[in-house]
Amino acid sequence: AAAIRARSGDIIIGEAEDFGPTIHATGLQGLAELSASLGRVMGSGVKGQAILLDHDARNQPQLFIDGIHIVPHADGTTAIGSTSEHVWTDPTGTDSALEDLLAKARNALPALSGAAVLDRWAGVRPRAKSRAPLLGAWPDRAGHYVANGGFKIGYGMAPKVAQVMVGLVLDGRDAIPDSFRL
Repeated sequence: AAAIRARSGDIIIGEAEDFGPTIHATGLQGLAELSASLGRVMGSGVKGQAILLDHDARNQPQLFIDGIHIVPHADGTTAIGSTSEHVWTDPTGTDSALEDLLAKARNALPALSGAAVLDRWAGVRPRAKSRAPLLGAWPDRAGHYVANGGFKIGYGMAPKVAQVMVGLVLDGRDAIPDSFRL
């Protein structure tokens, strides 16, 4: 958000007047809106739980072991994630599934065993039906574009998704991979 504002851009939460090109990168609610607009399911939400540990591995690589991401942060903390739950009752609550994930991470990497838990969180991520992000012009909405459904790979893909969408919106250059095309 700060980078957008630094370049005189606006971030509008809620309803806004149409003013120039609009990219809808609006998460689960936007995926539901897109599905309703197109009359077919474009994806759904998948709950994920993650945990932050007081474990300094800032000079170590990110690990992916047995389905678990172990992500060292520059501030000396390490994140462990995440669960993938298709059925849930509380979209932001943490539970035994997170405890199981932590135990699995500590078993895979014993150096984590003594690390204190700093934070736990959960949320629902948008997942396109294809598992690849949905990118492109919003059908029947001139000047509106979609970048949604990135699920677990969304953060890692964000720089390239941004580059592709900027090229499309500002230069009319369509470099969207076929498997990502809306």
